[in-house]
Amino acid sequence: MSAAEPIAPQSVEELKRFTPLADLSYDKLLEIVEKAQWLKAKKRSQLMDLGDTEESSLFLLRGNVLMEATDGRQRIIKHTDTAARSPLSRLRPSRYRVSALTLVQYIKISNALLDELADLDDSSEMISTHYLVEETSEGNADFSTQVVARIYDDLHKHVLLMLSWHPVALGVSRQILAQPKDVSAIARWAMLDPVLALKFMKAAQFQHRPGGTVPNVASAASQMGSQKTRKLAFMNLFRESRDPRTLVLQEAFRNAWERSVSVAAVAKRLAGELGQKDPAEAELAGLLHNTGETAIISYAYSFYREISVQELHNCTLMFGKETGRMLFSHWNISHSLAQSICDATEWLHDHGSKEPDLSDIVIAARACVQISRKDESNPPPPLPQIPALKRLRLDTPNSILATELRAFANDYLEETKQKLGIE
Repeated sequence: MSAAEPIAPQSVEELKRFTPLADLSYDKLLEIVEKAQWLKAKKRSQLMDLGDTEESSLFLLRGNVLMEATDGRQRIIKHTDTAARSPLSRLRPSRYRVSALTLVQYIKISNALLDELADLDDSSEMISTHYLVEETSEGNADFSTQVVARIYDDLHKHVLLMLSWHPVALGVSRQILAQPKDVSAIARWAMLDPVLALKFMKAAQFQHRPGGTVPNVASAASQMGSQKTRKLAFMNLFRESRDPRTLVLQEAFRNAWERSVSVAAVAKRLAGELGQKDPAEAELAGLLHNTGETAIISYAYSFYREISVQELHNCTLMFGKETGRMLFSHWNISHSLAQSICDATEWLHDHGSKEPDLSDIVIAARACVQISRKDESNPPPPLPQIPALKRLRLDTPNSILATELRAFANDYLEETKQKLGIE
C-alpha cells in the first residue's frame, strides 16, 4: 500500500458532512479531530486493499477514488458525491480495493474510537448506511449484498421476517398451547426456540413503559400474559416457520438452532459453576448469540435462486455480527445484553478487565459447543489464544471445557431433541 502523508487537522464542521458523524456532539467531534489521522495520497496510491482487516474507516475529504470489488466491478467516487458522505469501506475484511485517481485528502478513524463515541443505535446505523451506499447501488449485486440490504430495508419498514425452523416451532408450540395459564412454563418452552424467544421480548418491549427494557423471556411472558404468548407462538408456527426442501438451507436451519440451544445451556451451567450472579442472563445471551446468522438464513430461504453452502457461510461470517446488532437495536433489546452478545461473536474479544463478564461466558460456551460438535464453520483459534478462556481459566486441555461441559452439551442437545420430537 502506498505511503500517505499527514496533513493539518481540519475543523469540526468538516466532519459534520459525513452521515455517521453528523449527529455526534461537538465534544465527540472534537475528540475525532484530535485523534484521527488526517492524510493525503498521490494519484495512483492505494488507500486500502481487498481483504484488508485493519479496523479503521476512511472518509474522503477531497479528490476522486476508484473502488474495485472482489468480482471485478468498479466504481468511481468523488468527494462531492452523496456516497462520499459515508466511509469508503468500513466492512471487514474489505470487499474493495480503494485507489486514488487524483491527489486525495482523507481521514482515517479507528473503528474502536467510532464505536466508543457512538451508542448502539448510532454504530448500527453507521454500518447499515455505509453498506447500502457502498454496495446496493451496483447493478449485479451478489447474494450477501442483496440479503443484507433487504434485511436493513425490512427492519426500517418494521416487516422483518425471522423464521423458526419448523420442527422446533411445531414441538415448542404444542407444549405452549397445552399451557392455558402457566406463563412460567410457557417461557421455559419458548427458550427452546431462539426466534420465538426473541419475538416474545420484542412484543413485550413495544408495550413496555418508555425508557424501560424487558430483561428476559420470563418477564416478557409474564407481562404479555398466557393468551397473548400462546397466540404469538401459534402465529410463529403457522406464518413464520419453515422446513426447507433444499439440503443447504435444511442444514443451515438445523445447525443454527442446535448451536443456539447448546450454547445457551452451556453458558447457563458455566455461569452457575463459576458463581456468576445471573446464570439465566447467560442462558439468554447464549440463546441469542447467533441472531444475525438466523436472520440471514431466514432471508436466504426466499432468495430468488438456490444458494451454495459457501455463499451462506461467507455472508454469515462477514455480516452476522452487525446484522444481529441492527436487529437488537431496532427491536429495543437491552443495550447491555445486545452489546455482550455482539462482543461474544468475536473469538478474540478482550474487554481488558481481570474479572470475567457475560461476553466471556458466551465465548467459552461457544468454544465448548463448537469443539463438541466438531463444527468447522467458524472454528475457534487455539484455546490459549482466546482471552475469555484465559480469564475463566478454561484454556488448558484438562479444564472442564475439554471434558464435562462437552459431554453436557451433547447430552443436553439430544434430550432437547427428544422433548420436541426432532430426529
